[in-house]
Amino acid sequence: MKRVAAFAVLALACAEAMASGVRCHVIYGGENFTVDATPTSDPYRVESVKIGRYFEFKLVYAKLPVTGESIKAYVYGVSTGTPVPIHQATWRPPFDPRADGWGFTGFHSLYEPSKSSEFQYWCRYFAGELPATQAPMPTGQLTPVPPKPQ
Repeated sequence: MKRVAAFAVLALACAEAMASGVRCHVIYGGENFTVDATPTSDPYRVESVKIGRYFEFKLVYAKLPVTGESIKAYVYGVSTGTPVPIHQATWRPPFDPRADGWGFTGFHSLYEPSKSSEFQYWCRYFAGELPATQAPMPTGQLTPVPPKPQ
């Protein structure tokens, strides 16, 4: 019985060590933001993150028994108080964990016509634990040049 308990604890520790996640880098209004997501079995409870005064960004990493894994990014525009979807993208495995380029999503640019706002993002997949979050750094430009991924 002790061996079974020890094996269960070891299996749980290994599963947590192999945890995965997604980090998206968002650029809007001269500032850089970071949004993280870890696997969830309840994607409808994931909340969006307010980016500036007009945009909301929602990142969902779903692991469901029936449909499997997927990563979805949603961008909403909020001009009248109600979020309106303006962009949605879905990715399915295999997710490329390489650090070069613009991650597994590529570089996305979205525009809000009434305010002439530009929203840019790209995402990286991490097969292990997510690294520590770096503080957002303002770029000092209205339409910033995307930072080169490290």
